[in-house]
Amino acid sequence: MLKLPARLVVQFLIFLAIPNFLFAQSADAPSGRVVEIEVPAPALTGNLLETPDTQKAAVYLPPSYDTEPDRRYPTVFLLHGIFDNYNVWLQNVDVPAILNRLSQSGDVPELIVVMPNGGNKYGGGFYRNSPVSGRWADYIVDDLVGFIDNRFRTLAGSDNRALIGHSMGGYGALNLVMTRPGIFSVAWALSPCCLAANDDLSIGNDAWKRAAQITTTDNLQNFFETRDFYPIAVLGVVAAFSPAPDNPPFYGHFPFDIVRGEIVLDDPAYDRYLDALPIRQVREAREALRNLRGLGLGVGLGDQFLHIPTGTLEFSQRLGAERIPHLLDIHAGDHRQLVGERLEQMILPWVTDRLGPRE
Repeated sequence: MLKLPARLVVQFLIFLAIPNFLFAQSADAPSGRVVEIEVPAPALTGNLLETPDTQKAAVYLPPSYDTEPDRRYPTVFLLHGIFDNYNVWLQNVDVPAILNRLSQSGDVPELIVVMPNGGNKYGGGFYRNSPVSGRWADYIVDDLVGFIDNRFRTLAGSDNRALIGHSMGGYGALNLVMTRPGIFSVAWALSPCCLAANDDLSIGNDAWKRAAQITTTDNLQNFFETRDFYPIAVLGVVAAFSPAPDNPPFYGHFPFDIVRGEIVLDDPAYDRYLDALPIRQVREAREALRNLRGLGLGVGLGDQFLHIPTGTLEFSQRLGAERIPHLLDIHAGDHRQLVGERLEQMILPWVTDRLGPRE
């Protein structure tokens, strides 16, 4: 494990083996409701992966939304991980039940929570702009936020808008607050992927070679049928972080050649790929990150994707070196098992406590 520097500017909390204290919800307590919507997504128009430019999203409306028609609410956006869609928040994590319990207990204010889709044929667009997979960052920041503020009774403005993401969505949350400042005032990245080219995200992972050897869409379908998703995810990473619009059929540039069965790095291309990862972007985004009202990172030490714990710790170190305050939550879980628990016990209360008018 990486050793954190002694003068790290970070509140460092380690939560290990915390009991699962959940608030009981009265059977007659008012509950929020979920509406499913379609959002125009002009930022995705013309993408080379043929992802539709109308996107679906789920929106949780709090218990008082229908009974207090003049009331407006802060908004939290939840970004899902690769190969998921917004149903992971509704069915696997049961975010509506969590929000009902937290609002009943008073641990969080009543909220509007927006759960967009971020997937494509490679598993996801990583919530970043690409000439291949589409301008996903612009979709979230411009198309979706504007649509939600016009359609629902939000407290519009960054002081009342937060962003939480898991895995690919954790990367997306960091990418959006680093590259599109002033839209969200609080962000939390839960088990964020793709922060640094470590461990299983490194070129040494055999999935990179297998992905580079895919030549037809039939090859791609074979990976789906055998549930070998890593090469498909690599194609998504390449399309988002190393796009090549003039290189069909997969429109990505692999930053290496395969010579006699071995990977040989193309150093300039590899450097460009590394430069697109957040670990190298912290200094440039320093002011945007310092201006946040709250920045949180969380990771499970048992994460099955080995680059996520090491990348998260290294990213935290880099934040500390740039004197960017943040909270680092390290727990004993794996990639998925404690997502709902962390949201309920820590993340949502911490995030929403930082929303509201500035004093």
